[in-house]
Amino acid sequence: MIQNIDELKKLKFFKELDDATMEKILEISELKEFKVKDVIIEEHQELSELYILVEGLVILGINVSAKGRINIDTIHAGQIFSWSAIFPPYISTAYAIATQPVKVLAIKASELIELMNINHTVGFKIMKIIGKTLSQRLADTRFQLVNIITMT
Repeated sequence: MIQNIDELKKLKFFKELDDATMEKILEISELKEFKVKDVIIEEHQELSELYILVEGLVILGINVSAKGRINIDTIHAGQIFSWSAIFPPYISTAYAIATQPVKVLAIKASELIELMNINHTVGFKIMKIIGKTLSQRLADTRFQLVNIITMT
């Protein structure tokens, strides 16, 4: 269980953040656990927490009317998901399902946004992390789309 900043430092998300910032984030976070096949997030769900995967694996995907659920990406320890909790309208763009027992650090998005607004340096660092994540997810989605198109 994550109880101090030394444990946070092991997670990729926190590599660029100082100890004081990590302490503040720890104060607005809680550890949540999910079992195999638990739906952590549904597509189009309103979100209030940014998740960082601490342990396990999570599949991200989208629902396609004629095909059902299509998996797009796998989230590994240290990676973020539910980034939509940071941006209006705060609605999930994908579903997230645990494929192993999972532990996530759930950060209260409204309080993280407040922290980012107060300390712009922290805000910039966090937005850089989210931007890199979005860029990678877009590339992964394009790859999956090309595979789907070429298979049909």
